[in-house]
Amino acid sequence: MNKTIIGALVGATVLTGGCGTVLREVERLAVQSSPTAGTPTATMPPGMPSDSPTAGPSRAAGAGDLKQAAQAALAAVPGSTLISIETEEDGRLWEVQVVGEGGTEHQLDVRSGKVVSGPTTEGEDAEDKAEHRARVAAAKLDYAAAADKILAAVPEGRITELNLDGEAGRTVWESDVVTPDGVKHEIAVDAATGAIVRNNGATS
Repeated sequence: MNKTIIGALVGATVLTGGCGTVLREVERLAVQSSPTAGTPTATMPPGMPSDSPTAGPSRAAGAGDLKQAAQAALAAVPGSTLISIETEEDGRLWEVQVVGEGGTEHQLDVRSGKVVSGPTTEGEDAEDKAEHRARVAAAKLDYAAAADKILAAVPEGRITELNLDGEAGRTVWESDVVTPDGVKHEIAVDAATGAIVRNNGATS
């Protein structure tokens, strides 16, 4: 801040408030003019609330959003079981696959807890349907319990993809998890026991 302006303000303050007020005013001006003094404040992009998530990987939705999207999809296909959920559009949209009692797979898109597309029935043969039924029957942990196990393994992570799949002769929940620094972790949970069977740690 220009020293002439500070001097003028100090002079005006002397006339109106005395020395005590001068000291307070000088301290206030020094804090405002110094980039390192006082409490640092983040500069947010125009129109973005201070508590808004930032753009990029950190924007992806959290466990609460995943479960809300999953519940909306399951409600749209009564009696179904979720087998896959993945974030799209940088976390604003969830692509969900559920399997009905007969093994038929349905795809839905969910945004803000509401189904915006689907359910669309996938064209699968009898073998595909039988495989879906077998995996669903083998999974003692549903998607929500699996998500809790995964986030316990990566406490600050956000699940961007969760799939019921087969691995080494067992049924597992496979997941991609992104931490606040943008690093991806690959986690697999035994769908029968709940044990973490794969944790690749950090991958680029």
